[in-house]
Amino acid sequence: MSASVESKKMRLLLLRMLCGAVVGAVVTGSFLAFFGKPLLDLKDPGALLAVITGLSYVLIGLMVWVGMAVPGVGVRMLNVEDAEELREETPKLKSGVVVLILTGLFLLSLAMAGTNFLSGALALGLAAGCLAGIVAAGWLGAKKYDEMTKRIGEQTASATLQAGMLMLGVWAMLAQLGYVAWVGPLAMVSAFALLQLLASFVVIAKRGMLMPR
Repeated sequence: MSASVESKKMRLLLLRMLCGAVVGAVVTGSFLAFFGKPLLDLKDPGALLAVITGLSYVLIGLMVWVGMAVPGVGVRMLNVEDAEELREETPKLKSGVVVLILTGLFLLSLAMAGTNFLSGALALGLAAGCLAGIVAAGWLGAKKYDEMTKRIGEQTASATLQAGMLMLGVWAMLAQLGYVAWVGPLAMVSAFALLQLLASFVVIAKRGMLMPR
């Protein structure tokens, strides 16, 4: 019976991951198809990485926001036991939603900077505003975190730094020896944001918190 339950949970987890990947791919593909040429330099890998990472952050933030706004959906989508637990977690989730969405908008504003849609000066203002909002939301949200949440944040930050330093070290070595070009600033900040997102999923998964309840 236990094996059957675990198998069912694993299938549900894989289904959620597949649905998330499909939604992300459709949204990103649609964004690039309709807005790519007028808003972005599609030949710039850094801009493409920023768009992909930025949209991922925004989509995850919006999904959590919808889950909080509609408890019936949130219970199934946010992997909580029931609506009561969702209400208890909402204060912590609110700041996380703000950070996710603002991080995504920060990357998107940098990716579209200098185009007919978004001038460099306006992009600078938007990016600076997003950074200020991220810091404020993170600082205020940290006051509501319990010990487990704080520990997850610390482990995620540590894993992101270690993976990022390894990535930059290898890239710097190859660039110094003339095998590759040095990474651009937009690609670098986007890569670190993507690494942080991936690291958070790994840390949460290692704690068994991704498995449907």
